[in-house]
Amino acid sequence: MTELNSDEKYDEVQTHNNNPHPARMEAALTAGSEVGEIARHQQAVNRFDVLTDYLAGKISAEVAMEILLVKKSRFYKLLRYMKGAKSYRALVCDQSGRKPGLTVTDPETLKLIEEMFEEHYPAYKTVAGVWKHCQTQADNRRMLRPSYHTVATWIKAKNESLLHQLTHQADQNKQRYGAKPGYKVTTRPLEWVQIDHTVVDLMVVDEDDRKIVLGRPYISLAVDLHTRVVLGFYVSLLPPSAVSVAMLMESCVLPKAAFLQGLGLPEHLLPYYGLPEVIHTDNAKEFISDVFVLNAKDFGIRVEHRDIPAKHQGGHIESLIGKLMLRAVHALPGTTGSNAQQGKHLKSDKKAAIGLTGLRRMLVYTLHAYHQTKHSELGKPPAEAWEGHFAKKPHNRILNVSDHEDFKYRFYPEVPNKRVVPGGIEIFRRFYYGRSLKELVREKLTVKYDPYDLSFIYVKLGDLFEKIRCVRNGFNRSSDYEMYRWQRQQKGNRDGTMTKEGAQSYGEVTKQMKQEVKLTTQEKRTRKATKGKADYRKQAALHGHKAGGDNAPGRSNADDSSPNTHSGMSSNNVKQPSGKPKNQGKGSSKSNVFDFRGFFRKSDDVDYDEPPTFYDSNKS
Repeated sequence: MTELNSDEKYDEVQTHNNNPHPARMEAALTAGSEVGEIARHQQAVNRFDVLTDYLAGKISAEVAMEILLVKKSRFYKLLRYMKGAKSYRALVCDQSGRKPGLTVTDPETLKLIEEMFEEHYPAYKTVAGVWKHCQTQADNRRMLRPSYHTVATWIKAKNESLLHQLTHQADQNKQRYGAKPGYKVTTRPLEWVQIDHTVVDLMVVDEDDRKIVLGRPYISLAVDLHTRVVLGFYVSLLPPSAVSVAMLMESCVLPKAAFLQGLGLPEHLLPYYGLPEVIHTDNAKEFISDVFVLNAKDFGIRVEHRDIPAKHQGGHIESLIGKLMLRAVHALPGTTGSNAQQGKHLKSDKKAAIGLTGLRRMLVYTLHAYHQTKHSELGKPPAEAWEGHFAKKPHNRILNVSDHEDFKYRFYPEVPNKRVVPGGIEIFRRFYYGRSLKELVREKLTVKYDPYDLSFIYVKLGDLFEKIRCVRNGFNRSSDYEMYRWQRQQKGNRDGTMTKEGAQSYGEVTKQMKQEVKLTTQEKRTRKATKGKADYRKQAALHGHKAGGDNAPGRSNADDSSPNTHSGMSSNNVKQPSGKPKNQGKGSSKSNVFDFRGFFRKSDDVDYDEPPTFYDSNKS
């Protein structure tokens, strides 16, 4: 191979540099570049250095081609790309394989894909569903089928928001792609408190028998928007209800010393409480209840509800619940994970080991740790934000101690029109009795109860509530309302349920009863028939004696046995002394109709020369 001089090199490159490759002029690395793309850039750097030395006359063309491992045609093509290049990027080669993007340009094929996409993608929500219909319609229209790659490329080129809009509901699209301008500005603690419920991502067990899995409990939380302090919480085994709201309100407004003492925990772990100015909730039925809204208003608390389509308005409490589950609950044995896909491999039922009381203790410690952790938006821990505010200003949103009981009575769940029985008031499978109920037997009273302690109830007597103790708990149920309700649901067979042997014996009673009734009926019929026959013979004998006996005129032995004796009446119509027709048995029929045919079917010939016989009914 002959070497070209510098002028010839320039002319050679100039003749091939009229239309440089635009893709190589725009090639650039980014932070997300793949390994293959980085390798192509490294190759371009090496080629750029070799070609620069060649153009500078430091090496010959043969040496350059040997170093670059390219043929002569490829070598001079690279020289064309080097013309006017300021960096190695002009020599970066394209990615091998099929180029990204749709390569099909047939308008009929593109029209077919678009039609099938608009018709079937909202229902199938997959590329495969649209592709199958494209194949069917392509065959019907006698055209080439588009490949799966072509259909997938066409669909993926669509806007992501459009694809989401076709496969989701309007509120879901608004939640994901809708604008959410605005921000709630607060100036003091307790100005704006958000509350909400959710199911806990954890399976809990019975603390008396930890082999029994109770299921996933529910948690109700209240967060102060200004300081991000959790004012209170309530854990329940039952879905959210008025009971959950009542207990959450008590946890927010009143000191938690008694609650923490019941768990065996110190009071300083959750020292935050007070009367909120505004409680912000969603539109669940337990939050929009007039009883809840009016009782809260009576204590200076205003209840406001989110706009129905604006779920983001409760973003603070939703975010707190999500972080609580992710950082605390998901690390516990028996967790179910955030979704069904995670729950498949966790074996929550087998690993569950935490009881309801244990979960409450863990939540108290978790919330205390949260209050002592620097918050990203506050720039300081929530506890410091709360204490710092009230260190400068007095805490005037505290309920007087004398009003604590009244507050409980307002929000405690109640049972109206509960009748007093001689043993007291029966509720929750217990009996409650006090001296004040002695003169109120058969009266109906309003009863309230504390879900944390069912060892007593509150009974409204006049304008006041009186505390009545439990005197009998025959079924030994738990004093915790949540555990009691679960025990009631798991009690097994209903009272009065028979065992298999008992049910068989009870069936035999019915069978024996039917047999006895059947035998008694048959016996009655038999005795009645026997008595009828005896009465008939007695009456026949008496009647024959008074008429002259068997030798009376107009009588013969044949007449006694004939069914048509005397007036031609059927034997079924012979009157007995009781005035009723004779019963000839089960198949006999009773009739008062004269049997004309039987009368003319007499077996004996009539002697018309014989004088007639007269029967006098008045004759004795």
